[in-house]
Amino acid sequence: MFFTVEKQGFGGAVAPPRSPQGAWGRLVAVTGQEGAWRPRLRGFALCLLWCLCFWLAGCDGPALKGDDLSQAREAVSQRQWSLAERLLERYLRESQDSQDADKRWEAWQQLLVVVNAAGQEPRASLEYLETMQEEYLDDDVRSAVILKRMAEVYEGLHRYGRAVDMWSAYIGLGGLSPQQVLEGYRRLAAMQFSLRRFDAGEDTLQQCLALPLPDHDKIMCMYDLADQNMARERWQEVSGLSQQILDSDPDQSVRGLAGYLLADALEQLGKNGEALKQFELARDAYPNPSVIDNRIAHLRKKLKK
Repeated sequence: MFFTVEKQGFGGAVAPPRSPQGAWGRLVAVTGQEGAWRPRLRGFALCLLWCLCFWLAGCDGPALKGDDLSQAREAVSQRQWSLAERLLERYLRESQDSQDADKRWEAWQQLLVVVNAAGQEPRASLEYLETMQEEYLDDDVRSAVILKRMAEVYEGLHRYGRAVDMWSAYIGLGGLSPQQVLEGYRRLAAMQFSLRRFDAGEDTLQQCLALPLPDHDKIMCMYDLADQNMARERWQEVSGLSQQILDSDPDQSVRGLAGYLLADALEQLGKNGEALKQFELARDAYPNPSVIDNRIAHLRKKLKK
């Protein structure tokens, strides 16, 4: 916006009026060669225009030359997140779904890495993941990766209802390994408990225990069930489940965890002597022995009274 300011009381000299011909008129007046100058100026202006076009194109050089996926790999290695994201988006947009499926999958994975590394909101990852979910709807192997990633993002956002949806879809996929199946059931139950859907969470863990897998593999589902019963102060159920775990000859780490639950439940049931014995048995296998040391000291004082 231009402002016109009228100065009053200005006593200086008045500037002479500008010639309507302006600079061009003065140039012609000096040279007297209007016809000769016009083509030269037009050529000069055209040259400047071309230079400007080449300069603008050069500014985007790394993004517009060569194979986008290769350029994106290089950009990722250089931590040029914005450029990498732009290249990957264009590669995915312009490549056909049927052409080199492995490269498309790599591009999607790289895009998720870039979004996370650039510190964008988790919702940005979800937008890409939702698009991936549609593209790989008929590919159970890749759908498993996508659904797990979506569930974890929703968990981080405390959107446990959506996380339940993702884990429910995950365990329904074909071709999952036993470890993937067990993880899916455990994570689903954990989200249901977070939503205080206790009966649903318990049903999920019971389904896990009914899977046609070796008992040793399913032991953590039983531990989760005991742990959730502990949170609900169902001491007798905790005691029974923990004892079943210990009787199954579990790994040392599981033995320590189950032993702690059993000892805690026995103390809550008023069986202090048995609780002290179980705490002592679990001490060396428990991840944090000092916690058990405090419980042992407390029980010994109680038993002396």
